[in-house]
Amino acid sequence: MGKDRSQKRHKLVKEEPTGLPSVKEMERECEINGADMAGIDTVMEKLSSTCLDDKEYGCAALSAYISSKDALNKLLDRNAVRLITPLLQEKKVSLQLAASSLLRGMSEEGGFEACERMIRQDVFTGLTAVLRERVGIWQSSQMDVKSDGYLHSFVNCIYTVQNLCECSALAVRLSIEDSVPQVLLSVLNVEKYSATVLLAAAQCLYTLSEENQTVSEFLQQTSNSQTLTSLLRNDKVLLYTRVIIAGVQFNTYGFDVLSKESEDIIPPLLLSALNIDTYDNLCDIVFNSDPSVSSPPTSTGACEMEQDDIGEEKHSTNLTEGSLRKDLEVLDNQLSAQKLSFEIITNLLAADDTEEWADIDADDDTSCGTADSDCMEDEDMEPLPDNSIATTLVDEGLIYTLRHRLHFTDSALYGKVANTDKLHRSALQSSLQRYDSMLASALLCLNNTLSQVKLDKFGGVQSLQSMLKLLLAALSTPQIVSQEMLVESITSAMRSLMEQLSANSENLSFDEEELNTLQKLIMAPHTATAVNALRCVTAVGVSLSKQSTPNPIVKAIGSLLLEVITTSKQLWLVTESLDSIMDVFAEDINNIYIKELGVISTLQEILPQLKTMVSQKDRTETHFLPVLATVKSNLPRFIKYKLKVL
Repeated sequence: MGKDRSQKRHKLVKEEPTGLPSVKEMERECEINGADMAGIDTVMEKLSSTCLDDKEYGCAALSAYISSKDALNKLLDRNAVRLITPLLQEKKVSLQLAASSLLRGMSEEGGFEACERMIRQDVFTGLTAVLRERVGIWQSSQMDVKSDGYLHSFVNCIYTVQNLCECSALAVRLSIEDSVPQVLLSVLNVEKYSATVLLAAAQCLYTLSEENQTVSEFLQQTSNSQTLTSLLRNDKVLLYTRVIIAGVQFNTYGFDVLSKESEDIIPPLLLSALNIDTYDNLCDIVFNSDPSVSSPPTSTGACEMEQDDIGEEKHSTNLTEGSLRKDLEVLDNQLSAQKLSFEIITNLLAADDTEEWADIDADDDTSCGTADSDCMEDEDMEPLPDNSIATTLVDEGLIYTLRHRLHFTDSALYGKVANTDKLHRSALQSSLQRYDSMLASALLCLNNTLSQVKLDKFGGVQSLQSMLKLLLAALSTPQIVSQEMLVESITSAMRSLMEQLSANSENLSFDEEELNTLQKLIMAPHTATAVNALRCVTAVGVSLSKQSTPNPIVKAIGSLLLEVITTSKQLWLVTESLDSIMDVFAEDINNIYIKELGVISTLQEILPQLKTMVSQKDRTETHFLPVLATVKSNLPRFIKYKLKVL
C-alpha cells in the first residue's frame, strides 16, 4: 500500500531553456491551434541558408511552434532534426544556443514518440559530439569555464540527452556507447563548473543510473564513488544537486548496501532539504510581488526547527522583476529538492514487493474454508526496513518534518496569483504547481511511513485525527480538487490514517459533510481516488461495527458499498467494495443490517458476474491482484458462514 518502487522514474525539474527570450511572445501570437502551419516550411528554409543569422532566426522562430503537437510532428516529418543538429557545431555562440534550445524544447514537448523520432534522425551524434568536444577543450585549458559563452548550449545538450533517455531505452544505450556517463562525471567539479552545469549533469546521471547495471558498475569504481560522496558533503554545491546525487547513490548501490560514509551523510542531507519552510517562502514571494501588500500571510503551525536552505540564498523582501525571477529560482530548487527527498524516502521505506501471485483467473475449488472460518484476518504492521538510513531518518525527526510540511495552498493564495499582472502570473503559477507536486510526494511518503512506523511516533490517536481533519479540509479547496494526482495522494494518505485510527480507536467517525465529500470521490471517474475514498468510508464502518450495539451509520455504509458493487464497471473498485463489505459486516452484531439490506443475496448474484469480469480484465492491471485474490478466497466463505448464523 502506497509503495512507489514501481514508479521510480521521477521527472526531475529542470531549468528553463536559455537563449530564446522571445519564444513565449511568439507562442502567444501563434496560439498553437491557429498556428500558421504553412509558415513552418518558410521558416525551415532559413535552416538551409548560407547566412548564419538566417539559421539562428529559423531556430528561434521554430521554437514558437513546438508546443503544438501537429506542428512538432510536421517538423519531424520534414526531418528538421537533421537540419538542426549540425548547427550545434557552428562557432557562432548565439546560433549554437538557439539550436540547442530548440532541440531541448522538442524533446521536452514531444514525449515518447517525438523522442524516438529524434533519435532515428540521428540527434545523438551531434549532441554527444558537443559534450565530448567542450569537455575536452575545458579540461585541456586554463580558461574560466564558468564564463564560457558555450556553457548554456552545453547545458541544453545535457538536458536533451536526459529527456531522450527518459523516453527511450535506445537513448540510454547510445549514451553509454558514447561515454556520456564519463562526460557527466567529469564535470561534477564544483571548483571549475557552475551550479547550472553541476545540476544538469547530476540530473542526467540520475536518469542514466536508474536500473542500469553498466552505469552502476562504472559509478561503483573507487574514484568515481569518491567523487559522488565528496559532492554529498560539500556545502558549496546546490542543495538540490546534492539530493540528486543521493538519488544516484541509491540507484547505484540499492537501498541496503550504501557505504558507511554515505549512510552518515544522506539522512541529515534529506532532512535539511525537508526542513525548509517552502510554504512561507512561497507566500512571501506571491504577496510581495504586489507592492500594495505589505504583510503576507504565514503558514499555521510553523515548525520550530525549520532552517534556511543550506548553501542557498534567501529570497528578498521587496521584489523587482529581476529579484522575482531569482527568488522563484531559489524556491523552485528548494521545492525540487524536497520532492525528490520525499520520493527517495518513500522508496527507502517501501518493502520489497517480491511475492508472486497465482493466476487469479483460474478456478479454485479449495477457496472455500470451513463454515465457521474467520472472514477477516488482521494485517500486521509491516516492519521498518532493516537498514540504518531508514532508522536514522525516523529517529532524527522524519515524522515531525512530515507533519509540518503538510501546508495546503488555499483559495486566497490561488486567487492572489490569478490576479497578479501577466508579467509575473505564469512564473508564480508554475511555482504553485511545483509546490502542489511536492505535497503529493510528501503525502505518498506519509502513506508509506504510516504503514511501517508505530502509532506513538506520530503522537498517538489525537495527532492522527488532527492530520486527518487537515486532509479533509484540503478537499474543500476547488483548486486542489481539480488536481487529480494531488487528490489521489491526499486520499491515499487519508486511507492509511483511517486504517491506523480504525485499528486503534472505536470512536472513529465523520460528520455528514465529510462523508458526503468522500461519497462524491467514490463516484469520481479516477479509480485510484475512488478506491482510496471507499476505503476511508470502510474504515469508519469497521470502527463503528465494533461497538456493543448496532450503529445506523454501519447500515448506511453497507448500502453505499452495495451500490458500488452492483453499478460500477471497474473491476478494481468492485473488488475493493467486496473486500470492504466483508470487513464492515464481519461482526455478527450487525447481522440485522445484512438481513435488511439483502447483502447475502446480492453477493450470491455478483459471484458469477465477478468471474466474468475477472476473465475479461486487462492482464497488465496487476496492482490490485492481492485484494482480488483475497476476495476470491474469502467471499464464498463469508457467504457460507453468514447463511449459517443468520
